[in-house]
Amino acid sequence: MRLAVVTGANRGLGLETSRVLVRRGWRVLLAARREEEGRRAAATLAGGPGEALSWPLDVGDPASVDAFAARARRESLRIDALVENAGVYLSRADASAFRESLAVNAVGPVRLADGLAPLLARGAQIVMVSSGMGQLSGLPAELRREVEAVRDREGLLALAAELGRRAGSGGAYLAYSASKAVLGAATRFLAAELAPRGIHVNAVCPGWVRTDMGGASAPRSVEEGARGIVWAATMPPDGPTGGLFRDGRPIPW
Repeated sequence: MRLAVVTGANRGLGLETSRVLVRRGWRVLLAARREEEGRRAAATLAGGPGEALSWPLDVGDPASVDAFAARARRESLRIDALVENAGVYLSRADASAFRESLAVNAVGPVRLADGLAPLLARGAQIVMVSSGMGQLSGLPAELRREVEAVRDREGLLALAAELGRRAGSGGAYLAYSASKAVLGAATRFLAAELAPRGIHVNAVCPGWVRTDMGGASAPRSVEEGARGIVWAATMPPDGPTGGLFRDGRPIPW
């Protein structure tokens, strides 16, 4: 039975992605910051044909990420898909909001991918759930140049630290879009690193979806938003890597 790890899986897009995969016969490990909510979410997916279980994970906390990865290694998991869905959109616009946004939306996902990399099967898929708000064309010119210059973890961490120091005047929108743009840079360098193992790393924009984050006025249902995520998590071995997709079609970074 193929195994998927889905972060932020206790509700919204993460839960719907998990539901679809379980229906397709996958074993899905739901990772959720609140342990009890994760267990309840996994229980709603009982009945197969796949399986669901839940472990606690706070993507924004390095210790939690490391503990999750260590547990996965102890249990010798063989992971066929890693769906990095956990994310935040914070309404405040101070420097701490930039730091938290970057920690959860960009730095944490890279740390988790690194920690689980030894357990990824050949041909596995890593899916970074991103946003059209993180496309480079929507960023201020200086920030766009800085994101485009990120080529590795050192560059990513340096930019995250710099943004955390100087941010606060760009508003909540910029905090979120900057973090997703940095996630895009991470997607590209992870794709290049893992290509020799046949592992694909892609980002998916699910569109504006009616979730707790997206709000009730969003035009897309959770089911519609999750389709592109499931597509990327289950693509064949000859599929693309290092791209940004919406509804299974490439869109510009």
